[in-house]
Amino acid sequence: MKVKLLLVLFCLVVFAPHAFAQNTVKLFDATPIEMRPSDPTLNFNTAVAFGTTEIYLTCPLNPQSNLSGPGGGNVIVDNFLTVNGTNICPGGGEYNCFDYTLNDPMHFLGEIVDVSYFGVAPIDISNQITASGTYKFEVKDYGYTFGSNEIYLNTTCSFVSQVCHRDNGRRVEKTLTIGGSAVAAHLAHGDTQGACSAQ
Repeated sequence: MKVKLLLVLFCLVVFAPHAFAQNTVKLFDATPIEMRPSDPTLNFNTAVAFGTTEIYLTCPLNPQSNLSGPGGGNVIVDNFLTVNGTNICPGGGEYNCFDYTLNDPMHFLGEIVDVSYFGVAPIDISNQITASGTYKFEVKDYGYTFGSNEIYLNTTCSFVSQVCHRDNGRRVEKTLTIGGSAVAAHLAHGDTQGACSAQ
């Protein structure tokens, strides 16, 4: 009986798909529906960023990643969402990161995007995040109305952040690169987020 049990456990460990711990970080706060003058010549290549985030990731072999709205839900960005300059919205550069508009956004300026836009399913970006390194995320718009819901990165990679370490109140400062889970403890004893040169 013990031999059969050990054999079953061995098979589960060796042949079952390996589950990876998933980490989640909010990349962008929600941007309510806003308006900028429309320019018919604007396209993806000339779109203006209304949010930018850079994050350093430490990744395992074959990392898995996606971008989602709150709670793993739909993504809404009018118009584009990029990873290291590449638009990852469904359909490539010709389409938005929303499926359609429920109501005319011009009538809901200042409101959350959910009142006008129907989002797209979480977007798999495993082809963009393939190894450890710094990744730049941007939400971009090419004119008229724009906005987004909260955007989250869900990944098997680990997050690394930088803090400016203050040496017990002395005038000595040093930039430290730490795991994302350690940021709160550093901020609690007087460090500040971001590299010291950026302060």
